[in-house]
Amino acid sequence: MKMPLRYQILLLAMTTFVAGANEYILAGILDLVAPGLGAPVALTGQLITLYAFVYGLCVPVVVALTSHIGRRKVMITAMLFYALASLSTLLVRDFWTFVPVRILQALSGGTAVVTALSTAASLAGPQRQGRAIATVIMGFTASLIVAVPVGREIALRFGWHAVFPLVGLLSLIVASSQRFVLPALSPAAAIPLRAQLAFLRRPAVLAGLMVTVLWMAGYVMTYSFLTPYLIGVQHLDGASISPLLLAFGVASLAGSRFGGSRTDRHGYHATLVASKLLQAVCLLALPLAAWLWPSGSLYGAACVLMMWSATAWAAGPAQQIRAAALVPEARGVLVGLNQSGMQLGIALGTALGGMATQALGLAGLPWLSAVLILGSLALMGFCRRLTGPVPALQ
Repeated sequence: MKMPLRYQILLLAMTTFVAGANEYILAGILDLVAPGLGAPVALTGQLITLYAFVYGLCVPVVVALTSHIGRRKVMITAMLFYALASLSTLLVRDFWTFVPVRILQALSGGTAVVTALSTAASLAGPQRQGRAIATVIMGFTASLIVAVPVGREIALRFGWHAVFPLVGLLSLIVASSQRFVLPALSPAAAIPLRAQLAFLRRPAVLAGLMVTVLWMAGYVMTYSFLTPYLIGVQHLDGASISPLLLAFGVASLAGSRFGGSRTDRHGYHATLVASKLLQAVCLLALPLAAWLWPSGSLYGAACVLMMWSATAWAAGPAQQIRAAALVPEARGVLVGLNQSGMQLGIALGTALGGMATQALGLAGLPWLSAVLILGSLALMGFCRRLTGPVPALQ
């Protein structure tokens, strides 16, 4: 019996939720994992960077090598390997034994996510693909909102070794559900690996992916250091940070959903222009809030942060669709490359944010983030002027 489309899309969102959990959870329990590995926090934190780089550089190759296999089979296999990697953390005793586990988590989780996004666009069709992709992306934001605090509570009560195996069990449940809920999906476009990697030599494709890298780097540069920024620059009380971050996450869910609907109605270009301009305005408003309320204002900061979160995540679905439309006959490959661009943007933004914090202090981060966001918008406009509008997917 064929399942309704909404259940299929929700299962794909659950796939990205579980796949995003391992990437986000480690950041939330870094201070607990480091002593368990017998490594300093700075070194343990490189496991986050490792995940992003492996995802960004290697997942497109895996997606290309599996393009001749049905997408449902690819997703199920990826989730099974993801479960194996998560359960293998029970055997981790030091930093170096965690490295291969982290690599397998990135490869399998990233492959599942890329396949889920391209599958959502294919199942929904051109009229509803924005909302479908937005729903699947909401799995990521939900993992940020739910998985990180829940994972930390589990780690505090039962130790960090208990966290990742639970993600592994969820992965097994998702893989089993995919077998019965999703249709037998056809393979992605059968394009040889060399031809797929050759897309990166096309100036329009490379510039289009750089739009994603700059956009995500601008977001992450401030977000990665948001807690110390709010305490040190906005002068907020530490007890108010958790509810503020929760509100930030809820706003990201709403923004992603709104961005998907707006993309379906007005197209991805108009959505990206509006969301990136508003995102830059919100980032520039953060220092203004600190100047207006030098002793700290929870409500002022909350208002600006929620607007920033909503506008930032509203660009997500439109950015995915724009990337896929660069080469419509190989949309799965371009979705994978766009996901890689996001991960490389995460690595770049975190690295630049760390260097900027040491050189200029925390107060300058929103300004620099706004520059990167506007740079992403300018590059997008340059690409449109050079090659013309990217055609909508059919």
